[in-house]
Amino acid sequence: MFSFNEYENRLVVQALEKGLYVWKVVVRLVDECLLKSARAFLVFKTLETFGEIIKTEPIVQDIEDEKFDNEFTLYLVTSQSKDEIYKSLRTISELESVSVQSVEQDSILIQQTNQNNYQIDDDKSQKLISATTDIPTRTVNTFKKTGKTLRVDIERLDILMNLVSELIIIKTRLDDINGDKDYQTKQRETIEYLERITSNLHDAVMKARMVPIENVFNRFPRVVHDLSRELSKEIDILIEGAETELDRTIIDEIGDPLIHLIRNAADHGIESPQERVSKGKPEHGTIKLKAYHDGNNVVIEVSDDGRGIDLNSVLKKAIEKGLIDKEQSKNLKEYEITSFLFEPGFSTKSSVTDVSGRGVGLDVVKTKIESLGGSIEINNKKDMGTTFLIRLPLTLAIIQALMVMVGEEKYAIPLSSIKETVIVPKKEIKKVQKSEVTILRGDVIPVIRLNEILDIEKKDEDDDELTLVVVKKGEKDVGLAVDELIGQQEIVIKTLGSFLKDIKFIAGATILGDGEVALILDINKLV
Repeated sequence: MFSFNEYENRLVVQALEKGLYVWKVVVRLVDECLLKSARAFLVFKTLETFGEIIKTEPIVQDIEDEKFDNEFTLYLVTSQSKDEIYKSLRTISELESVSVQSVEQDSILIQQTNQNNYQIDDDKSQKLISATTDIPTRTVNTFKKTGKTLRVDIERLDILMNLVSELIIIKTRLDDINGDKDYQTKQRETIEYLERITSNLHDAVMKARMVPIENVFNRFPRVVHDLSRELSKEIDILIEGAETELDRTIIDEIGDPLIHLIRNAADHGIESPQERVSKGKPEHGTIKLKAYHDGNNVVIEVSDDGRGIDLNSVLKKAIEKGLIDKEQSKNLKEYEITSFLFEPGFSTKSSVTDVSGRGVGLDVVKTKIESLGGSIEINNKKDMGTTFLIRLPLTLAIIQALMVMVGEEKYAIPLSSIKETVIVPKKEIKKVQKSEVTILRGDVIPVIRLNEILDIEKKDEDDDELTLVVVKKGEKDVGLAVDELIGQQEIVIKTLGSFLKDIKFIAGATILGDGEVALILDINKLV
């Protein structure tokens, strides 16, 4: 029997009447899974591409807070078959088992509830089923925390209040100059004044949202102390830059990835005291957490002075898993080899410890950081240690961007991802293994034509030159071919809404001064 309340039962009945499937998906995680909520998040994201999750057991909030054993259940309304669901969930590592069972109408047990609670939901249920029928690959986001609060210094609120007062004054001033004979001069002065106030207001709002990263860092000494005792190793933790401020939204999300990196460093980075002494190192290993500002970004480094990553072992495992063939592996650079660690389920260990497995779960870390608009890279030195370098934006709300034209469409590229812009003669664009590249100051730069990736009709031009925006992701540079550069602009990021949120290559949208909407490119997905 399947137990639903009246509202859920109505959704199930309507779905079955429209010929949709209702699947009960039971997911069991492996016992040694460390970031249970992060794995559950990946399961949710995967299933939400098929349709609508109408119920979970336990409730979503408990799954987020890891208040469940190793098993949770989801009820999915979709037009996709059981095999498709199995196939998609099989790509997620650290899942011990997945069970998919069909929900039939005659097997439903209805829980009695207050009838008034559901009278207003008829329209919503119709829209939900309609959306699942028409657009089976989009759904609402059920995995989102609510009720977040922020403590703000009263001085910062006073500054905000003063700036809002200035805006009211300038509004009155704009009204007054309407019929003035020196209209143009006064208008120019007023706009300059308005620009200065809005810039200050932007800074003030950003500072009001900022929280010192020590709120996250403070929990780690205890984590390292417990790991040190559990692993019988001598491990010290060194923290620098705890006063560095970061947007509250990012602070809330960055804790779990950092804990995972610290556990990996303690278990597989730091050697045993005996091994360290034999290498001429001090018995005490050190894990270092460092945060600092770098332009419009905050950089967090998680480093250890341990054995480092065995590149040959990583390469061997990558060949075994079919990620690359033996011939291609001979020409790989170090950063290309270490990038395999971020592949789902990748581990160089034959067995996983209770604490961690170097590489297991790093795909979750990367997914989380990239969802925050950040990037992660690895710096490795054999027998000297490993550094995971995380680069995050200061804020998720307002960014500096370069506006470009692709065909007849305007797009925004975040300035933090751009290395330079260049104009290259078309004769210097060469084909290598069916991909276009160009040589820039001795380096081979892959070329991506945005009009082809974004399926935009190209302008009919006989120009002999190609405009490239060179973007950087970790150690990798890529040239994005655009039709025209418009200029740098400060933009406000707007989300695309629940039905459009998973569009490939697009991170969001912004409204320009003339009212047009421009899409913001997601460099992490493009490169």
